[in-house]
Order: sequence, then structure tokens, then C-alpha cells
Amino acid sequence: MISNEDQAVIDEMIARERTMKERQKIIEAMTHKRRVFKRRLVIVCAAVLTVFLVILYDCLMAYEGWPMMGIVKINILVAIVMFLLSLAIFQKLIKHRPLKNIVQRYHRQLDKRYTDALSASNRWLQFYYHQREISQIIPQILYYLEANPALETIDDAIAYIDNQTASSETYQNNLNAFRNYVKQFNTILLSTADEQGQPSSRQISFVTLNDVPNIWYFGTDPEAPKVSELDLGRAAIYTLPTSEGLRITSNRLKVYRTQYSFSDVAAAYQAQVPGYMESLSKAEKEREIIFAIELESARIDSRFQNKEITFIK
Repeated sequence: MISNEDQAVIDEMIARERTMKERQKIIEAMTHKRRVFKRRLVIVCAAVLTVFLVILYDCLMAYEGWPMMGIVKINILVAIVMFLLSLAIFQKLIKHRPLKNIVQRYHRQLDKRYTDALSASNRWLQFYYHQREISQIIPQILYYLEANPALETIDDAIAYIDNQTASSETYQNNLNAFRNYVKQFNTILLSTADEQGQPSSRQISFVTLNDVPNIWYFGTDPEAPKVSELDLGRAAIYTLPTSEGLRITSNRLKVYRTQYSFSDVAAAYQAQVPGYMESLSKAEKEREIIFAIELESARIDSRFQNKEITFIK
């Protein structure tokens, strides 16, 4: 028998799920509008360029003695070919200025239009129960409490879920998704604390190696004040939000010195952090020591999603 206290929490969970479904509808509508806008922008640009090129072609070609119907057929064929080529060109150009700016301006207008609707559901993004964030497993909790009579409390349902092993396919899908998120960042805010518990934060550049997304490497001067704090292992990370509001946070992690020298991560820095290699002198590179941040779990938040992933060793 579910207690009144648990029932009150369950009612809040149900309210959250309803709100999240409405939020998802809004997000899907925004995503659809963004895709349609980009598609239409590419088509319009391609059409304008095609008209210009056909007129130019018509002016450059001499049609003396050609039948009018033949000229029309040729121009139609040329227009089709030019339109297809223009589409391919603008599919690439839309990722660059000035088309990129036009798309971003539309995204900002869209965000502004839906800000109130999304903000109303922000309070439900995280759901704490006994100081544990359980928003990701609420659908499972509600399902098991209804489907399994042996589970009489929320704690029973959570314990049952915790004992379930996620399928390897599900974990790999989550890991691949996280890998794609990490590729959008190369700097983080790293917070540490000294022996007295005094916190401090700094922005650092990091790289990943061997396509392992939850171990991040960074170099530092061995004389830097943060080294003694890093050796204590008290740390948390936060990535600065992207234009989509995407950010990664974690306070469940390990920080430790590695056996790598800077030369071992130099290629990764060259590829993943443009300009970083040029910012260090040869002496600084030789002096750098390499630390690793190994995430045990991480939270991914944005205007469009809110989830957590726990990494399996």
C-alpha cells in the first residue's frame, strides 16, 4: 500500500511528466521550424542564383538562327542543372557567414518566441528525492509502481531500477551521444578546493584521446598553484554553454596525474584546440605535466534536453 507521503511525490512526478511532454512538443515544433527555415533559405538562395546564371548564360550565348522552342528547351535544361548545383553549393555555404548569421538570427527570434513556454517548465527539469536527482528514471518509477505490486514504495522502485543492468546497446548509444556532445567543447571551468576548503575556479583547455569521451586531459605548469589542489582530488567541471545552451557538468569525477608528457598529447591539442600549441613556448611544453579528469558520471543540460549518463569502466 502506497503511503500518503509517497502518493504526494507520485502526483508531482505525474505532473512533471505531463509538463515534460508539453515541453517536448514545443521543442519538436522549434526543431521543425529551424529545419524548414534552413531548407527554405537554401532553396531561395539557389533559385536567385539560378535566375542570375540563366540570364547570364542567355546573354553570353548567341542564338542566331536557332528555333525558339530549341532555345527554351536548352534554357530549361541549363536552369535545372544550375539549380541543382546551386543547392549543393548553398548546403555548404549555410554553415558559414553571412548565411550562418541569418540562421542564427532566426534561431534567436524563435527562442524569444518560445522563451515563456519553456521557462514555465524549467522548474521540472530536475527532480530531487532524498537529495538524489531522479528525473531520468521517473517514467520507470511510475511504471514499476503500477505494474509490480511487490514494489510498495518509491524507495522500493528506485532500488529495483538501480539493480537493473542497462543493455549494452543502450549504453553504447548514450556513450556515442555523449561523445558527440564533448566534441562541441575544448574548454571547461575547473573548480577545485585547497586543504582549508577554499574553492577556486579557472578556465582550461582539454583534449580527449583514443576516442574515449569521459577522460579529459590537460596540461599545466608544475609550479602552478592549482597543482596542489588537483592532487587533493576535490574537483568539479562545467562547460560554458553553446549557442544552443548545451552544457556538461559533473562533480562525480577523478582528477589525477598521468604518465604522459606534453608530446603525447600535442597532436590532440593541435587537432582539437586551435591555436593552443602556438601559445606555448618550447620550454613551457617541456615543463608541462599532464592531468586527467575521469568522469564517473556527467549531466547534459540544454534548453532542449536534460539527462545524465553514468560511465561503465
